[in-house]
Formats: sequence, structure tokens, C-alpha cells
Amino acid sequence: MISAWVRVVGSVFVFYACGVDAPAPQTRDDEPGAETPSLPPPPVQLVDSTIPPAVAGEEGWHYQQSTDVDLTGDGHLERVVLTARVELYRGRPAWDDGQPWQVYVESQDGTRTYVYAQRLQLGTLTMRVSRGEVHPPTVVLLEHLPDRLRVLEASYMGPGFVSVAVGYQRDLDPRGEIASPRLP
Repeated sequence: MISAWVRVVGSVFVFYACGVDAPAPQTRDDEPGAETPSLPPPPVQLVDSTIPPAVAGEEGWHYQQSTDVDLTGDGHLERVVLTARVELYRGRPAWDDGQPWQVYVESQDGTRTYVYAQRLQLGTLTMRVSRGEVHPPTVVLLEHLPDRLRVLEASYMGPGFVSVAVGYQRDLDPRGEIASPRLP
């Protein structure tokens, strides 16, 4: 009688043990610190519709940087322009509390596609271009504010077609001597 009871209890135990979700065995990919593939960052909209489109060198848009690069891989150069609305004093920008900044891509036919139009309070925007060894180059923007640092990457596919993603973003302590970014 006891052995029959042991068999019943043992069978019930085995039955319930098989039905319980056991943790999946860890593989090398599951180990903490192992690199796992991630989804691409979601696209973001960086053109503030309340800031009218500007062109570098127009009235008030005196700070500018630009480069010519083939962003589409079609063999034709596009012009990438960063500009800020700031007055010049003795040939140097007279930065105030905040400026509107814009970045646009100008195709060979003169069509402009705006990638970035934001007012940065006590901040700065730096523009670079990726190498584009495997894919066409992208426009890389470094936005530095007293309370945030962010790296943005814009892929230009042709006039009117641009996708921008946040590559990195970190909230910063806005207090102290090292809080404010250095303006060019």
C-alpha cells in the first residue's frame, strides 16, 4: 500500500514538474554583458515648424559651416549646411542666451531638404559626416545643451526624403562650471 502511494505521489510530482515553466538554459548570448543585436533607434522629427526655413548667409544667419559630399551614393555631390542665427562682432559670432540652428541638404538642382531646425538655449550644434564605407555617408549632429547631450544621425535619400535617429542621448547635471558647452 505504501509503495502504491509513493508511485502515485511520484507520478503527480513528475506531472506537475513538467508543466512548470523552467528557466531557459543560459547560452553565451544570454550572459550579462554579451552583445545582443538591437533594433535601430526610432526616427525623430527635428524640424520645428515655428522656425521659418533659412539659408546660410541670409539676413541674421551669419554662422555657417558646410561640406560637399555624396549622401545618396549616386555619384553626385550634395551640399550639407549648418547655420545659426547670430550677429557677428569683429568677425566673430556674438552668441546670446539661445539661437535657432538649422541644418539642410542642398541637392545639385538647388532643392533644400531641412534636417534640423531647433532653438538651442545655451547650447551648440556640431555637424560631422560619417565615412560611408559600407553605406552612403550620413550627417551626424552633436547637440550639446547644459542639461542634455545627444548624437543624431540623418540619412538623406534624396530631395524631401530624410530619416533622423537618435544614436545617443544622456541627461546631464546642468549645474557648475562644466555645465555649459563651449560655443564656436
